[in-house]
Amino acid sequence: LGTRDATNGFCLFSDDPIEKDLEHYLEPLAKLCDVISKWETALREKGSGKFENSRVIQLSYKNRLYWKHTIKCETDKERLLLCYQTNSQIVQGRFPLSRELALELASLMSQIDMGDYSLEKSRDVGVGLKGLDKFYPYRYRDALGAEQLKDVQELLVSKWMLLKGRSTLDCVRIYLTCCRKWPYFGACLFQAKPRQNPESNAASGATPVAWLAVAEDALNVLELSTMAPVARYPYSSVMTFGGCQDDFMLVVSHDDGGGCEQKLLFAMSKPKILEVTLLIADYMNALGHTVPGTPQMNSLTRNGSHRSLRTSQRPTLGGGSAVATGFSTNATTTAHNTLNSHATHTLNSNHSHTLSSSHHAGGGSQPGT
Repeated sequence: LGTRDATNGFCLFSDDPIEKDLEHYLEPLAKLCDVISKWETALREKGSGKFENSRVIQLSYKNRLYWKHTIKCETDKERLLLCYQTNSQIVQGRFPLSRELALELASLMSQIDMGDYSLEKSRDVGVGLKGLDKFYPYRYRDALGAEQLKDVQELLVSKWMLLKGRSTLDCVRIYLTCCRKWPYFGACLFQAKPRQNPESNAASGATPVAWLAVAEDALNVLELSTMAPVARYPYSSVMTFGGCQDDFMLVVSHDDGGGCEQKLLFAMSKPKILEVTLLIADYMNALGHTVPGTPQMNSLTRNGSHRSLRTSQRPTLGGGSAVATGFSTNATTTAHNTLNSHATHTLNSNHSHTLSSSHHAGGGSQPGT
């Protein structure tokens, strides 16, 4: 593939056989034949009840853990993959940019994806629309009338023509240099509804939906529409995190000398709760932080390469809610993900911290999706 080993932060993901916009992170040690078998079983049992030969599993290879200090070590293929992954976020409205910048980036992606705008391409009247469909944000395109759409197509083509002769590597370099100026580039974004104001424990009435941006060193809360930062919680301040009934819970300490702790709750779907928890734990393990609720609290163990689950030793809050990485089935999905059914999730770590989850037809992961 032209990529580094698993330490590059890229992983395989599979689609969900039932949920359209759900993806599942595949553990590096998972057997592909087992993954396919479980996917087909889930499709048959949760879907129509019969085998569908018209559908097959879809696998994608993309970045899950992004490290800013490894930029210089990236291979050309990894940078190209990052371009397409970032473009997907831009198209879906998960990246803050103006209409003008969106057109510039769409023209770069057109050059990367389709090459020089040639005389042959000019005969295809739909080539500009194809570029908009693949590389221009939905929210900007959907607001256009027929004439406006035509004008934007012409603008895209004109910018694309100016890139004639530019190599793929050159366009990738320009594209990533521009996108990396956003402080949260590479972070995995999740929509969540805070149960209270992220900056205080006081209830604030109807709280709007926000973004949770899981980055290499902190969990960030961003405003939904502008994606402006609202709050930042470094992993060094995190006391507890994970599923708490139907919410994602984060308990942080404030370094003010008073020993004050703050509990935050975010309403999310159960597959996303599990995904956020796994992702944060992986980042903390890689950074050498002690993951709350791990071996020091006798919650989870690792014996060599064998993964074990000590259900009776999971730390819990009052009422039996799941806490931190002692993740109980309360915080996993009971929906359609049988790809990791009865599995344990092990964190890649040199510090022997593990995160396990026994979930019956449950659990899920993505980037970000």
